[in-house]
Formats: sequence, C-alpha cells, structure tokens
Amino acid sequence: MEISLIFLIAGWSGFYVMSIELLSGRILAPYFGSSIYVWGGVITVFMVALSIGYLIGGRLSIKEPSLRNLSLFLLSAAIATTPIVIMNEFALDHIFSLIQDPRYGSVVSTTLLFFLPTTILGMVSPYSVRLLVKESKYSGHYTGLLFFVSTFGSAAGTIMTSFYLVLYLEINSILWIIIGISFAISFIAMVYGAKMMKKAAAPMLCMLLVPGVSGFADAETVIHKERSLYRDITVYEEEGTRCMRFTRRFSPRQTCVSLKNRDLLVMNYTKMMLGALYLGPNPQKILMIGVGGGTLPTTLSSLFPTAEIHAIEIDPAVINVAKKYFDFKPGKNITVFEEDGRVFVRRVIRKGYKYDLVLLDAFDHEYIPEHLLTKEFLEEVKKIILPGGVLAANTWATSRLYDHESVTYESVFGKFYNLKYISRVILMKQDGLPSMKVIKKNSDALDDKLKRFGVEASWLLPLFSTMRDWRTDVRVLTDQYSPSNLLNLRGGK
Repeated sequence: MEISLIFLIAGWSGFYVMSIELLSGRILAPYFGSSIYVWGGVITVFMVALSIGYLIGGRLSIKEPSLRNLSLFLLSAAIATTPIVIMNEFALDHIFSLIQDPRYGSVVSTTLLFFLPTTILGMVSPYSVRLLVKESKYSGHYTGLLFFVSTFGSAAGTIMTSFYLVLYLEINSILWIIIGISFAISFIAMVYGAKMMKKAAAPMLCMLLVPGVSGFADAETVIHKERSLYRDITVYEEEGTRCMRFTRRFSPRQTCVSLKNRDLLVMNYTKMMLGALYLGPNPQKILMIGVGGGTLPTTLSSLFPTAEIHAIEIDPAVINVAKKYFDFKPGKNITVFEEDGRVFVRRVIRKGYKYDLVLLDAFDHEYIPEHLLTKEFLEEVKKIILPGGVLAANTWATSRLYDHESVTYESVFGKFYNLKYISRVILMKQDGLPSMKVIKKNSDALDDKLKRFGVEASWLLPLFSTMRDWRTDVRVLTDQYSPSNLLNLRGGK
C-alpha cells in the first residue's frame, strides 16, 4: 500500500538523519576535537538544514505530489551522502589547514559535508503529510501519526548507531549501509509502489538496557562542587588526601594529593608515568595532554626547572580547580593551553615543534576520549616526538579495551614496556626500547631525586615488562572504528 511506503520512507529518514548526525561528530573529532563547541556547531548546521528542508518540502508538495517524488528525495539524499565517505578526509584536511578554530572549523566542515543530504531528508516529512492527507478532517490524525513514525525512526537511529553499529562497524561501513538501504527503499517505492506493498513496513528495534554498576565509597568531606561545560567536578577530602573526580559519586579519582606532604605522589599511576624518565632521564621539552589536578606537570617542573612544559587541558574549569585546590601554578616553565589534545597535536605538527617527552593522561568521567585512542592519533603523536624521545600513556589495566589498545600502540610504536599496578602505563621510545640494563642505570641516577616524590626504584623497576599479555587477533582502534567507551561497558578482561 502507498501509505505503508510513505511511513517507511518517513521513519527511515528519521533514522538516517540521527545516524549521520552522530557519526558527524566522530568524523570531525580527529580534526576539531569533541568539545561542546564542536557539537554546538554540528547541531546548529543540522537544525538549519532540516528547517530549510521542511520549507522546501512543503512548497514542493503543493504541485502534484507523488510517491515517486518522495522516493526520489530519499534517493537524492543517499547520493548526496556518498561524497562524505569518499572525500571527508581530503576535505577536512584542507578545512583544518585554513580554519583551526574548532568552533568555526566544525561549522564549515559540517556544512560542506552534511548540509545537503540533511536538507533533502528534511523535505520528506512535510511532503509525506501532503501525500497522506486526502481529507482535511484527517489532517491532524495523519500528521500526528507521521510525526510518531518519523520521531520513532530518529530514536531508533540514535540508539542503533550509538549503542551497536559503532561497536562492530567502521564509520564508512555504517554510511555505506545507510546509503544502500536508502537506495533499496527508493527502488521499491518507485518500481513497485502501492501494487506490491500490502503491509506496512516499519523498522522495529530492541533497545539494550545496560545496567549501571554501583559501588560504595568511604566517608568523605566535599569541599567544592562545580559544573563545567564538560562535566561535574567534585573536590573532596578523605583519609588525609584531597581528590578530584568527575560527574558522579562513584567515578574513579582523577587526581589526589597528600594534605601532609604535597610533594608525595598519592596515585600509583603518576609514579609509573615517571618511569618514562628511566627511558629518557633529562627531558627539556615536555608535553602533557590532560592536566587534572596538575600533579605531574608540577612534579616535572620541580625535577627539571629549566625544561619547557606544555600542559593541555580542554576544560578551563579543571585548570581553575587545580590552581585553587591542588597548588597547581602555571608560569615559570609551565604553559597551559586550553584546547582539545588532538587539535593541539595537529597544530604542533604544522608548526614543526617537537618534544622529548610526551605524556598522555586525558580522561573524562568514563575513560580516555575515543579520538585520543586511535592509530591515527598515535601516528600524529609520533610525529612530534624527537629522536630518542619518550612517550608515556596512562590507561587501565583491566578492561575489554585492553587488547585493542595494546595492538593499536604496538602497530604504531612497536615493542613497549607495559607497567601494571592497579592502573597501566605504556612506555615507549622513539628509536627503540633501551635494555633493562640501561633502565637500571638511569634509575640509579634518578633515585635520590625521585624519592622526594615517593617514587622508589625498588618498587617501580619490577613493573617493567615487555611480555605480550594481550590477544593479537583483535581490531586496531582507528578513527573509523573506536567504540572504546562501549567496549569498556562490557566489563573486564
């Protein structure tokens, strides 16, 4: 029946719009980050495109509306989406070279890649209403029914894409599937029409409810709460320490300092990160992506007062909290840059600046942002490390993502030292790993300096390992395939 096909096209169009809108953020993230500014630009362009589509669709419905024309809208949207798959990297490279501000870069990029298909998809709903309404007394009924189907399709596209498709498929594969299904629906509507369609075809989706994992926390005293552009920030004290966490009560601690001895590194991962000095004992150009409470930049500044330290943090509120509650003091040899870490790295590549120590410690309330985990990002980081330079990356020791992370780092840097003690730190050197004999020699030279911060070679050295304890048959994380947060939700290894 013709009505069934109209509802099918309307529902699928809703699915289509929300799916490509979600994917657009993933496509733009390697170039402009995934900040609220980027998503603001993406949503604005999609809303404007849809509004123009509604207007055009309504005007076109006045003259001899037909199912054939409606199917041509969907077909045209599919054709307009094809360049996104083929040209997005080429287009985004050029846009980034011209516009590096993530606000305007995201708007221009989204407009170039997504405005046309979204506008065409916006034409579907008003045109469908005109096809459905034969008598004015039924106009409200059919309009409401169409909005229900279209909005349900949008919800289905949101859930299906964000919960499932990105977990199993690369971005381009998802887009090709959407394009293919759109071609098929358009073909059916044009060739068979009402004669061959006797039953309504509406996509039905089952939603997966992922139960949250709760826990218990010791008694604590909250001394500061703040809602930033990116997260809720809480500073609290317990058992002689002051800590920062993001978003909710049972979230992992981002930073902790001792109230009795501010030099002492409380969290084990920070001590393991300093294991990078055993590979390169005298860094003078240091890059830190992810500031948190500023304990690592502060420690490195004390150890190497003549070094130039660049600290990158996307959230200005985190920087302010670090200054006020964790004694973080930029200036002297620490310069803070408020921007997305990947955007900063791309900028540095263009300037030709390089570092002899890079530390990756960017986390949100769940895990490392997905665009900072991919092979492409690590290849970009590799370009800004000097010969003989060292990379240290803080990750988790137990998660479903462990294997994927390991093969991804290995694909870019080759063999690395794998330190695990509750957390996990990956250490590698640009020109190959030094032997344990060299590591031991460097640790002896640094031991007195590091003891001040609670770093003991007797504790740290036994953690150095090059043993492969991960599966090697898993997929490398890429800009096309990086469902890191979904993989973490699946539980431990």
